[in-house]
Amino acid sequence: MPLTPETLTRHELNGLHARVVESTDPSRVGTAGRVVSETMQMLAVSDDSGVTQVPKRGTTFEFRLTDESAVAPKAAGTASEPVSDESHTAGYDAAYVTVDGTKLLSRPAFRSEQGVDSKWR
Repeated sequence: MPLTPETLTRHELNGLHARVVESTDPSRVGTAGRVVSETMQMLAVSDDSGVTQVPKRGTTFEFRLTDESAVAPKAAGTASEPVSDESHTAGYDAAYVTVDGTKLLSRPAFRSEQGVDSKWR
């Protein structure tokens, strides 16, 4: 299944650029970088200053999709520009998808199987 704004929550997030746009912990808002690790409850986001562990629960993330996934028609919840006004490394043909972290609360391997019709299950 290709990575599109509609299927983002069913994919592993490693390698995607993520930004915290809302959080129950105000000090986490604005944390941005590449997702380097994902567990059931946390995302590890790497930037120039190191790796920051961000809990999924209580956090709203903005993910940047580029290339063919961004060229596809954009659905509700998808923007062609970042939600925040702060500087964002913009890529050509990028889609910015905002996701409530509670929708990501599961192990990445299990989340990718949810909602997928398969004759192997």
